[in-house]
Amino acid sequence: MDAREHDGGSWDRATLDLIDRRSSTRRFDADRGVDDAQREAVLRAASRAPSAGAMMMYSIIDIREQATLDRLAVLCDDQPMIARAPWALVFVVDYCKWIDLFEHIGCFAEAYVARTGRPPRRTPGLGEFAIAAQDAVIAAQNAVIAAEAVGLGSCYIGDIVENAEDVRDLLDLPEHTVPLSMLILGPRAKERPATPHPTVNLVMSERYRRADAATLDAQVAEMDAMFRPHAMAAGERVLDIYERKHTSDFMAEMGRSMELWLKNWGLGK
Repeated sequence: MDAREHDGGSWDRATLDLIDRRSSTRRFDADRGVDDAQREAVLRAASRAPSAGAMMMYSIIDIREQATLDRLAVLCDDQPMIARAPWALVFVVDYCKWIDLFEHIGCFAEAYVARTGRPPRRTPGLGEFAIAAQDAVIAAQNAVIAAEAVGLGSCYIGDIVENAEDVRDLLDLPEHTVPLSMLILGPRAKERPATPHPTVNLVMSERYRRADAATLDAQVAEMDAMFRPHAMAAGERVLDIYERKHTSDFMAEMGRSMELWLKNWGLGK
């Protein structure tokens, strides 16, 4: 049974309906801004996101200055909508703050190492990165839902990882940080229907399962129907993704920059 057909009982239908109707906003109302109450609600929701050990291994850079938004619009694959947004939040995978805390209370001191037998100072590894990355994106999604609830549109900007050197300098990002995701937020210029999301070959029972030919055909058909209703040939959506995303110049730059961000974290060669 579709959850939308369930009688609901004690369910919080308002939350489910909000998630169901939400869509990315790329055009903002220039005559309306974001007020302090909206900002506070969104940032509080982000801070209430689940976090491994409540360590909050992320930081949020709150961006309102037009000059910074203008620069980010250029660095993030030349997207003018970023400059037109009244507000942006960069979610930074951040272990620098924990290294600072460890040092601040003496964890790296020789006396502490000798007394406890703990290993000397070490660089955070892939384990810390994986957990911190989860913390960051969970917080970002909490912010997205909260923004919707207070009347703001939002759009994820994955291109924030591109042009690593320039973004690092623009935002003063230290070692052991990665700007994993960015949100642009503001009042919508107009309402738009929710973007359909494919569901074929998405949920797998108990184990990962590679799709058979019939399932792949169904997946292709669903994507064509949702994203290319006037497609002239089967597979047009998959081909679009292959050409526009998978083999694009910006994806190559994203890969190059992610290697630099991982070095900044202390990983890689």
